[in-house]
Amino acid sequence: MTEKIYQNDSYLFEFEAEVTSIEESDGKYHIKIDRTAFYPESGGQLSDRGTLDGNEVVGVEKTADEDIVHICKEWKAKAGQKVAGVIDSEFRLANMRKHTGQHILSGAFLKTAGAATVSAHLGEIESTIEIDTDRLTDTQIREAELAANRIIMRNLPVGIEYYNQSELKNIEVRKIPDREGTFRIVSIGDHDQTACGGTHLRSTGEVGMIKIIGQEKIRGHQRFTFLTGEDAVNDYREKNEVANSLAAMQTCHFRDLPEIVEKLSEQNNELRREVGRLHREMIPHEAERLLEKAETVGEVKIVIGRYEDYDPKALKNLALYLAEENGRVNILCDRDRLIITVSENVRLKAGALAKMFTENFGGNGGGNPMIAQIGRIPADKMSEYVESFAALVKGEIGR
Repeated sequence: MTEKIYQNDSYLFEFEAEVTSIEESDGKYHIKIDRTAFYPESGGQLSDRGTLDGNEVVGVEKTADEDIVHICKEWKAKAGQKVAGVIDSEFRLANMRKHTGQHILSGAFLKTAGAATVSAHLGEIESTIEIDTDRLTDTQIREAELAANRIIMRNLPVGIEYYNQSELKNIEVRKIPDREGTFRIVSIGDHDQTACGGTHLRSTGEVGMIKIIGQEKIRGHQRFTFLTGEDAVNDYREKNEVANSLAAMQTCHFRDLPEIVEKLSEQNNELRREVGRLHREMIPHEAERLLEKAETVGEVKIVIGRYEDYDPKALKNLALYLAEENGRVNILCDRDRLIITVSENVRLKAGALAKMFTENFGGNGGGNPMIAQIGRIPADKMSEYVESFAALVKGEIGR
């Protein structure tokens, strides 16, 4: 079995070991060594990155019999040879901040809200914990986050001890795995103790800070997304810059932004309603203008309208209005979008015409016999495509 150096020294980033076996599979080499500082992906924590004998380690896995397999794309050393391992220290430390931070946050939720953690995942940047309730209030969430950051500021020691099943009964452990054997217990001062095989910091101060940035309900639980360390600082900086920029635009304090945005939203809704009313009033006049320029083929008028930044709903209403009278095929476009409507007594159908357009000019869409819509048309090609499409429609009418 591989000796797992990382379990007792998470800060060891360089080590030597002896190759015990090499297997090649799917163009990659699966290497086992007698001892390793590489942490394998498990317990919600990503595997370490780095090099082994100068070769990039692209994956680290744990086997059923507790051996550690290092996966490399290139490999030369033979079994029995000594090799040097180098851990990507920056990535390891980031994972240690996330994992220790997760223990702190889980302990905080348990102490402030009585909510236990049922699962955790530590991602490249964002991490999550899922707790066994879906009823925590915003106030309770803020209290847990504040409690977690106070534990960080106390700079409590993070320790590792090993206990057997009977010894665990004498200590307060947050979660005991359902198995026999020896348990690795990670303790965070007087705040939290839990069984864990991951890599951790020496003290809580090294976490830097914890910030909850999102939440959702899932499987009857609440799942929280959080950041630690530099990732949390960067997130705060970016949001602070956005808030200050918006506040400067409105010449207000950033705390006043919610009220101002609400007022602007109300004003925008009022303006949209007014624009909609004006569009409805203008429809008959705009329809008359388009009909004056329409070309007649047989008994059918082909109405074409080209617009820029026209309200989508208003454009659709105009197209439907034009189709209310007999003998019309209406083609209205706005930048990258096309609407086709056809009067009820016309032999051609809007859906079929839309299919003809997409087959010849691209775009996505479709419709029913009366109305069809097509999107994702190159804006710089719209006029050319509409002109060519109109010629195809004339040919269909003349058949």
